[in-house]
Amino acid sequence: MQKLETAQQLQERIRAVLATVEREFRPLSDEQLNWKPDTRQWSITQCLQHLNLAERFYIRNLQKKVDDLGLIQTNPTDQALQAGLAGRLLRYAVDPNTTMKLPTVSFMKPRHDLNARDVMQQFIELQQLLHDLLDKATYLDWNRERLMTLFGNWLKINLGDAFLMLVAHSERHINQALRVKQQAAGTSSN
Repeated sequence: MQKLETAQQLQERIRAVLATVEREFRPLSDEQLNWKPDTRQWSITQCLQHLNLAERFYIRNLQKKVDDLGLIQTNPTDQALQAGLAGRLLRYAVDPNTTMKLPTVSFMKPRHDLNARDVMQQFIELQQLLHDLLDKATYLDWNRERLMTLFGNWLKINLGDAFLMLVAHSERHINQALRVKQQAAGTSSN
């Protein structure tokens, strides 16, 4: 996997996530966005808010890495990406196709009293920021530069793994939100 090609693919995947949110969730009422299949499951709004909480942490740290560059460069450098063990494990855990269910750490659990429209707008803005960061981050060494994870400073992953994990995590929870929408449609047609 090459960095520049991966950055472009990730941007395409982010655009697909944003298109799904616009097509599938924007037309819904606040009541539909906040509907939960049961007390143990999240609503569409809570799925988006969980992503907002996690991505805000990572995007803030990615933005600092980009800001620390401080130089205007003309050509990003390409490189073969090398996944680290921790990065591979985290990417596997959040992959949309994995059946593994992970417990959510308490500070990443969304509240119940959320404004659906505000949450959706924050999600869209964070995704757009991540999309833009991918352009600037191509000037960084994605193998050598490390990023702290939500598990603390003791567990760091390289930038390549971080970008891949973030996009996969978004796709996973967008799929979860789509399942909630389908469940809601199934209950309203009865």
